Amino acid sequence: MAGTMSAVRGVEGRGGWSVWILLTALAELVGILLGASWWVWADGLLPEPDGLFWQISMLLLKALSGVPEGMVLGLVQANMMSRRLPDISIVRWTTATCVVAMIGWAAGSSFSIFAPNAGGADSFDPTISQTVVMAAGFGLLVGALFGGVQSLALGGLGVPRWPWIAGNAIGWALGLPAIYLAASGFALGPVWALGAIGGLVAGALVGAATAIAFAFMTRRA
Repeated sequence: MAGTMSAVRGVEGRGGWSVWILLTALAELVGILLGASWWVWADGLLPEPDGLFWQISMLLLKALSGVPEGMVLGLVQANMMSRRLPDISIVRWTTATCVVAMIGWAAGSSFSIFAPNAGGADSFDPTISQTVVMAAGFGLLVGALFGGVQSLALGGLGVPRWPWIAGNAIGWALGLPAIYLAASGFALGPVWALGAIGGLVAGALVGAATAIAFAFMTRRA
C-alpha cells in the first residue's frame, strides 16, 4: 500500500494526473488527425493497388502515417517523463515511438490492401460489438508492442520496464475501440470530427493507463 501511495504522489507531485492525461489526449488528437490525413492522401493515389509490388509500396506509404503521430506523442511523453527521469533521451524515445507507430499503421492498413474482395459484396462487415472486441484485442497486442519498443529507450535509467508495457497494452486495448468506432460511424458526421472525438477518447484512456504505469515505474526514482 505504501508503494502504491508513493507512486500516486510521484505523478501528482510532477504536474498531476490531469495534466498527463490531457497532454496525452491532445497529442493523440493531433497525431491521429495528421496521420489520418496522410493515410487518406496516400489512399487516393492508388485506392486499389494491383500486384504485390504496388501493394507493398502502398503499405509502406501508408505506414508513414505513423511518423507524425509518433513525433507528437513521443515528444510530449518524453518531455513529461524527463521531470522524473532527467537522463531520458528525448531523441531515442521519440524515434522509438515513430518506429512503433509506423508498425501499427502498417498493421492496421494491411487488411484493406491485401485482403481479397476487400470492400466487395463478400467482404466481412463486423457488427459494433465485433468491432469493439476485435479492436480491443488488436489494441492489446499493439499496445504491448508499442510499450515494448518504447521501453528500449529506458535502458540504463534504472527503472523497470514492465509497468510501461502493461500500461500501454491496457490503455490501447481500451482506447483503440474508440478510434475504430469513430471511423465506422462516418455516416453520423464529418470524418474529421469523428476522428477528433475518437482520438481524444483514446488519448485520454491511454493517458490514464500510462500515467499509472509511469508512477509505478518511478516510485523509487
